[in-house]
Parts: sequence; structure tokens; C-alpha cells
Amino acid sequence: MQYQLPTFLTALCSFLFITASAQQQHQHQFTIVSENDSYISVNLDGYYTNGIKLAYQWSLSSPARKKKERSHSFYAGQNIYTSQFSGEFFEERLDRPLTGYLYAGYQNSLYNAKEDLLRWGISAGVIGPPAQGAAVQKSAHKVMHIYKPTFWEYQLNEAWGANADLAWSPGLSKPGTTSKWAFKPLLSATAGTLFTHAGVGGALIYGQFNKNSATAFWGNHKGSSKTDREFFGYLMPMIYLKAYDATVQGGMFNAKPEKIEGRLNPVFFQSKLGIAYAGNRLLLSATAIYENKQSLTQRTPQYYGSIQVGWLW
Repeated sequence: MQYQLPTFLTALCSFLFITASAQQQHQHQFTIVSENDSYISVNLDGYYTNGIKLAYQWSLSSPARKKKERSHSFYAGQNIYTSQFSGEFFEERLDRPLTGYLYAGYQNSLYNAKEDLLRWGISAGVIGPPAQGAAVQKSAHKVMHIYKPTFWEYQLNEAWGANADLAWSPGLSKPGTTSKWAFKPLLSATAGTLFTHAGVGGALIYGQFNKNSATAFWGNHKGSSKTDREFFGYLMPMIYLKAYDATVQGGMFNAKPEKIEGRLNPVFFQSKLGIAYAGNRLLLSATAIYENKQSLTQRTPQYYGSIQVGWLW
């Protein structure tokens, strides 16, 4: 018995150490993203005029495996699209379809030993009246005591759909090296009954940031000390070749004509200029976004802002 007890205690201590180590390798994160054109200017209120997204993410490190880092995420949100001005007075000035887009999805991110990122996901959503775009915008304007949104009776017809997406970003810097500058190329593709497009671009980053598998830029911040904190700015232009966008063209399988017709812009440009901070628990970021016309019927391109707040544990 005197030999069994030390053996038992050794085994117990080893088990607790392994368990504690495994728990430290897990990380949970909850984020809220709010997007609105009024974040850029109070004079803007149209096109992609508001978005909200909630996401819960957890991750697990596996140093013994080739794919050493994996994170999982569930998310849900709503986007609202209107004509150039949400309170338009004249029907003939409606220059793109009105609709909400309500969605939910799952995303999986893999980082290998070279810090390459491979991300895939699936999502499902709905446009038209069930997406509650009209109700949310009208309620928000009523609470803020501003003008009443108009012509929501002309919104897109109801359509449900699903998508799959894939993204890849190779790690260009050697693991273990540090620099205040980095370039992160990105190739992406989305296919489904709501959206189909492919994109190419990248981000030029300056500041203090972690490696690919531990940086807030990819929504995967890791760290428990001051040296792990991140504070950086970035410029990220992207070009997309679009084949389908249900928020512009309506449901893929809808036979009923839409009240307002949109014409898809097949070559879509987007540019982001942002700043981000990631501490041991708190994540903050603010981004200004420029996009050219989603529908060729739009009079102008658009600008909007994005604010993200996250909490890690």
C-alpha cells in the first residue's frame, strides 16, 4: 500500500496537469459586430444600411498534429438593404431592391504548422418579409425619433437558401519571426442559392500583432500577457467576381417577378481601412468600408462603418 499511494498520487497529479494544460489550450470568444452607414456620416442612410452579427467561437490547440490549431464558430445576424435613401419620397427614385437578410451559420478555421489558414463554412438564410428588415428598421427609426422608412411594401419576395464558403490565406512570414509590417493574401469563394462569388485580395497590416493562428485579425486572438496584446491598423482591398446575389436579384427559384428589379454588378470592389485592439480579455475594432455598386442600377457607390466588440474567456 505504501507503494500504491505514491503511484496513485503521481498518476492523479499527472492527470490534473494534463487536464489543466488542455483547458488552457481551449479558448472561448463572444463577439458582436454592428455595421451602419451612419457610422461614417449621419447624412448616409441607404443601400447596405445596417447589419448586426453575433458569434460564439471556441478553439483547440493540437501541437502534436500537423494541423495544430482549429477553431469553430456559430454565428447569426441580419443585414438590411434599401435604395439610396431609406426615406425616399418618390417611387421612381428607388434604385435597388429593398430587403432584409436573416442568416445563421457555422465556420471552421484550420491553421497548420506553417501558419497557413484554411477556413470553410456553411450558412442558411432568408430574404424578403421573413427576414424582418422592415420591422427592424421602422422600429429603430421610431425609437430614434427620425423619419419613417418608406416603400417596404416593394421589398423582395420571400426566398430561403443555403451557401458554402471557403477561404485560404498562406502565412508568408517564417514562424517565430516578428515584424511591424505584414501582408496577408486572401483567396475566397462562396457558392449556393443565395450568393455565388469568388474573391482575391489581401491586407497590409502595421503595428503589433500575433502570428496567424493567434491574431485578432482573423478573429482568433490568443494571449495572457502584455506581450501578447495586439494593436494594429490595416488596409484590405478585395475584388470579387459575382455570379449571383439574392439581395439584388431575388430568390434563385422564385418565378414571381420582383417589384423592383436589380442588375448584378459582376465585378465588385471592396476596401477596408481599420484599426484593432486585442487585450487578454477584450477585443475592439473599428473599420471604414468602401464598396462600389452592388447593383448596376444604384446611383452611387457606398461607405459604411463597422464596430466590433468581443470578450474572451
